[in-house]
Amino acid sequence: MKKRYRIGEIAKIKNIDAQTLRYYDKMGILSPEIVNEKNNYRYYSVEQFIEVDRIKFYKILGLSLEEIKKFKKIDRVEEALETLKLQKKQMEDKIKKMQAVTENIKDIIETIEETSEITENQIEIKNCDAMYGIIGDCQTSNDWYEFEAKLLELTNKYPNYSEIGHNHGLSFIYNEKYLHSAQNKDMKKIAIPIDQGLINDSNVHKYQLGMCIVAYHKGSRHNIKDTFSRLKEYINVKQLKIRGDIIVTSIISSFIVNNEDEFLYEIKIPINDI
Repeated sequence: MKKRYRIGEIAKIKNIDAQTLRYYDKMGILSPEIVNEKNNYRYYSVEQFIEVDRIKFYKILGLSLEEIKKFKKIDRVEEALETLKLQKKQMEDKIKKMQAVTENIKDIIETIEETSEITENQIEIKNCDAMYGIIGDCQTSNDWYEFEAKLLELTNKYPNYSEIGHNHGLSFIYNEKYLHSAQNKDMKKIAIPIDQGLINDSNVHKYQLGMCIVAYHKGSRHNIKDTFSRLKEYINVKQLKIRGDIIVTSIISSFIVNNEDEFLYEIKIPINDI
């Protein structure tokens, strides 16, 4: 007589939830091979242990349950090989995507750790590298829509571009009036940082910085006027000449923590060489 196994037994030995096996039965993916006609108890055969392993393998490949049903019916090696090649390509793409996500998370961690000791009163002058990103005009809602379209175009062109964390490091570019008004109406552009590998894309723009006053604001953006007061005093004392824009970069925001008191912004003001 053929050895029979109840659903709980196969679930235990194959480390799979019994409810999952019942669902596989319902979906027609794996049904018990033996049914007791007297009590209607359903049993699996030892050969079906291998079927469970096959399904686990297909799931690792990323196949949906419907795709698994189709794959199980394949009876030609050539067709199976093509399916496996396709899944291999899709898995490689996923790995690249996750590598990009990992790099973004790494950058977020490093940026936060590097600025953890910074105080609000810290103001310095230094030569800043150029900023690369998707830069769009944001003076009207229509401009913002067009900016989002630029980002969509980039992400469609580069499937491995990681949107995870792209709002981290978001930079707002204001005209010089912002230093005195601290009002969003003075915003000119917004820039989303991009992966280094995408710098040469046609949608990516270079924003030259050079010598800048660099300061930090901790807390809500509503209180940024206090930081600007210190900056204006610093500029007057040092007799510095501003070249134009005010760049405010988000380092810690609601993207990271749900507490405005913990927010941190970097402020860069390009100046003439001293």
